[in-house]
Amino acid sequence: MAIVFRGHPDPEVLRGRLQAWLRRQPGWEGGQVTSLTEASQANGFSNATYRIELQRHGEPANAFILRTPPIEAGLFPHYDLGRQFAFMTHLQGRNDVAMAPCRWLELDPEAIGQPFFITDFVAGSVAPDQPNYLKAGWIVDALPGQREAMWWRTLDQLVALAGIESTGPLRDACDWPDRRQPRMQQHLAHWADIAAWGEAQLPGPGDARLAVLRDWLARRAPPGDPAGVVWGDARFGNIIFRDFEPAALLDWELAVIGDPMIDLSYLLFHVFLYELYHGDDTTTERCEGFGDDEASVAYYCARTGRDPALHGYYWVFNAYRILCIWQCKAALMHRAGEWTLEEALEGRRGERLWPHVEAVMAGGTQAAYRRRELARSAA
Repeated sequence: MAIVFRGHPDPEVLRGRLQAWLRRQPGWEGGQVTSLTEASQANGFSNATYRIELQRHGEPANAFILRTPPIEAGLFPHYDLGRQFAFMTHLQGRNDVAMAPCRWLELDPEAIGQPFFITDFVAGSVAPDQPNYLKAGWIVDALPGQREAMWWRTLDQLVALAGIESTGPLRDACDWPDRRQPRMQQHLAHWADIAAWGEAQLPGPGDARLAVLRDWLARRAPPGDPAGVVWGDARFGNIIFRDFEPAALLDWELAVIGDPMIDLSYLLFHVFLYELYHGDDTTTERCEGFGDDEASVAYYCARTGRDPALHGYYWVFNAYRILCIWQCKAALMHRAGEWTLEEALEGRRGERLWPHVEAVMAGGTQAAYRRRELARSAA
């Protein structure tokens, strides 16, 4: 989102430094950065993203994407580009997973002032946050059959991710640090730390309900200790679509080792979240052509062998993650001057979401399937 974008203050200086770095790369002596512009800021709150064009040896210029952490404090306390790049490169070369080819990772901030990585530019369309894709844009304008293809082909991507093992260098570099504790317990502690970091930036006590919710999740964590690839931010706004087919999965900063079913439940939770916060009397409850939750969970589980009953737990877990993120988002929006202190304190509580979280906690998977009916009852 442009209102909190924290990229380089002088793009021309950034272009010059990047070009100097490029010319030190094998095969790019004399290479040029012919253009550098901010990529679309219709989505997201964190990393700075640029579209760049690189040219060498008189060849036509080609488009790439440059990504850096925010120059100023961002949405999260830490930005580990090396970790993101490790997940992305682990998924390269698979025909069933749509990924932008990775080109370079530079962790030395001396090069351009920040660590960065570069991938190929992938042409296509992304579901925008601004204006919200429920309200306007290419998804609203599409035919129901096109939206149906978009929905189920996205689920196919999550099915493919669920079949990938986090072996070798990826496991060594990115697994949770304490192998004596289950991964989910460490995942919960990770989000509790992020929430505390966000809460500390605003006055007053944090929301005590978060600790209660975390305890509920800790006591009901599924058995076993899956070690799959979890994208962590599986939503339409992080997918480039071409002809309603996923062409690239984006934004791997929340990727972890764990149960890949987290991604399915997050996709469904996030669609519900948009319906809850962006829908109104002029907005359909679910875009015609999009699948319903029960059918989507059945489709995914039939192809992955997962237990459909886990969806209710992971729906609540993803609600917990969002509520933790909102502690940081509120602080960020207040720092950016977009929210007053009162708006930030209200925004971090997520009052509209809590009744639905509590209903799913009480009703399990079936309540997660029925979240639209619950929303109507609450209204």
